[in-house]
Amino acid sequence: MGQDCLFRLRWKILNERLPATVADVVDIILQNRNLDSHAVAGDLKDLSEHLCMRGMTEGACLLAKHMANRNKIVVVADYDCDGITSAAQMALFFQETGYENFRVVIPSRAEGYGIPERAISENRDAKVFVALDCGTLDFKPVQLACSMGADCIVIDHHEAPAGAPGSRAALAPASVLINPKHPECGSSFKEFSASGLTFLFLAALRRALRSANTCLPLPALGGKYLALAATGTVADLVPLVSANRILARSGLRNLNANSCAPLSYLAAAAGLSGKTLTAGHIGFYLGPRINAAGRVSEGQIAYDLLTSDQPSRLVRLARELDNLNAQRQAQEEKIVREIRTRLAQCPPTGRTLVMGSAQWRPGVVGIAASRVQQDLYYAPVVIFSIDEGKAIARGSARSVPGFDVHNALSMCADLLMKWGGHKAAAGLTIAADRIDEFADRFEEVARQYRAEIFVPYGKVDLELPLALVGPELVRALEELEPHGMGNPAPVFALRGTRFNSVRVFGKEQNHLKIGLENGLEGIWWRGAQRFPAISEYRKTSHGPGPDMVFHLGWNGFYKKTMLEIMDLGRLFGNNLELDT
Repeated sequence: MGQDCLFRLRWKILNERLPATVADVVDIILQNRNLDSHAVAGDLKDLSEHLCMRGMTEGACLLAKHMANRNKIVVVADYDCDGITSAAQMALFFQETGYENFRVVIPSRAEGYGIPERAISENRDAKVFVALDCGTLDFKPVQLACSMGADCIVIDHHEAPAGAPGSRAALAPASVLINPKHPECGSSFKEFSASGLTFLFLAALRRALRSANTCLPLPALGGKYLALAATGTVADLVPLVSANRILARSGLRNLNANSCAPLSYLAAAAGLSGKTLTAGHIGFYLGPRINAAGRVSEGQIAYDLLTSDQPSRLVRLARELDNLNAQRQAQEEKIVREIRTRLAQCPPTGRTLVMGSAQWRPGVVGIAASRVQQDLYYAPVVIFSIDEGKAIARGSARSVPGFDVHNALSMCADLLMKWGGHKAAAGLTIAADRIDEFADRFEEVARQYRAEIFVPYGKVDLELPLALVGPELVRALEELEPHGMGNPAPVFALRGTRFNSVRVFGKEQNHLKIGLENGLEGIWWRGAQRFPAISEYRKTSHGPGPDMVFHLGWNGFYKKTMLEIMDLGRLFGNNLELDT
């Protein structure tokens, strides 16, 4: 939550139980996430059950047959991190088997989400098309491929409603459709990313090629494949539980062993050399740089990086992605700044927020929507980039917990030209002159939900006794990593903390370092604006100290426990309401 947030965040303690031991803390955290010890355990061998997913074996055998016949294969992948890491895995597999008769197509953002028809029409000699991270609802392009006599294998994870043929929700008539969300798929786990599904598919393909006696060399699916699968999984914000947790944890292990040179070069360009990479580093550094290619330039650049093995080229492409990410950040700031001004001039009163501009780039509106929701207006947000020449608008939607934005868009489908996504995020295209009508309908849908869904609050796992804060607890919490959607980093509260010291630090003097009792130290990133109030409090107050909300971590440089402060209560009025 940004320190310049325009709304007040309330905090809710999820569990009132006061722990007596470190084991109690871990137990409460798992309860809060509806997880058990099995959900945060597991190894790669536990992924084998998912090789039986609907269509997995059939699709692998079909592609193996085409490879045995040396037929032309065309891979089409989405332009985001999940799609590009999926395409990179597939291409590297072909390269390591010595298979050369393939082509990879990464659409531009201007072409929109899904399989562009040019990928089909420009490859009429292809015998099989493989769609990654797209294709489930791409009825027309898949039908075109089939009409040309080609097979089409779709490996996707987006919502798959069972619509009537010809409707916007009609499933593509693929030869094989692999999607755990398919109405007929009995997979025990539904929340894979496309990169995770691609990794599983390649394991199934490896089996199929061995059974077909193709004489092709079969690459081992560890190292770079797992690193790429983990990167796509974390970056796409799927829940890091069950199979996704296994993929992320194993992939991070390989990423830190430098098993994937392109990602190592990208980490270096992001200033992460020498650091032990975590899911957070993927989410905040690697993923955004891969996504930046498709957002402000061409996704092909990121694909070229991930499939290269030439050091000089890797250095150049990693730097290019770093520069593109800087451009993306500047454009994002511009959009957020303009929306802040609009909101100040005309404060919104509804449960949703819909805004658009011809000055906003389509590749940046999604991440800007997330920022707006986090810092400016807590609501389901849709931000449009308007193309005045074509009289259309391309938008990105971001939801809040408890509001199914995919379902909401389905209730607005008659107003939309194209749409798709997940419960938490989606993309849509609409005629520019229908934006206001859409905004009204979107708000109507939100009005059907419970009011409390739209009240901003943060979740605190539990209150900690000060005596439990230390290295033993830090080590125990490390066993719950990697953290992400579905398994967020634990958030704790301390009541009545006492400050021994407080000072501002950082290049821009925008952070706070707070010395606490028992030798503990807290860091409040971007918290310097609270320094005057804290200083005044220390001078005048003789009662209990403020309540604190924080993450717990380890300062590797000083070899000590560190509190990453998120908020302080009572000291700042009702900004912190520790509801139990």
